[in-house]
Amino acid sequence: MTSPGRAPAAHLRPIVIDPAARRFLLVPKRTVAPAVWSVPAHPMRPGESFRRTAARCLRHELRLPALRIAAVTGRLPASDQRRHEEYFILVAPAVRVWPCDVRLLLAPDARWWTTAELRDGGTQLEPEVLLDLIDGYWEGWLPDGVVSLE
Repeated sequence: MTSPGRAPAAHLRPIVIDPAARRFLLVPKRTVAPAVWSVPAHPMRPGESFRRTAARCLRHELRLPALRIAAVTGRLPASDQRRHEEYFILVAPAVRVWPCDVRLLLAPDARWWTTAELRDGGTQLEPEVLLDLIDGYWEGWLPDGVVSLE
């Protein structure tokens, strides 16, 4: 719980991408049908940058190999449905392809998806606006920096 007048803590939600195949990793939020797919959240420490949080969570905790963080960051403010401000960053391998099965490092039930599979299959995604963020990144129409996902 946050005290009055104090902003809620931010969460970083790194999206692990495979640029060569234009796909990204999601994990199921619930084990009951129908599954809702999403990106795990990691709390940001006060004063910690996106890159530092990503390095701490992905490199040190999950043991992902060398990675590259894209210049585009999506931001969702705290709301009635979300207690925390959330930042979505795109994380790619430092080399052309991931040198190992990063899916298993992220979560045992993680799955690779394309935006077309999610749009065409009626699969539930939280938040749905992630599809626009990913498509905007693949197609190059999002500017570098922080973009609002409201």
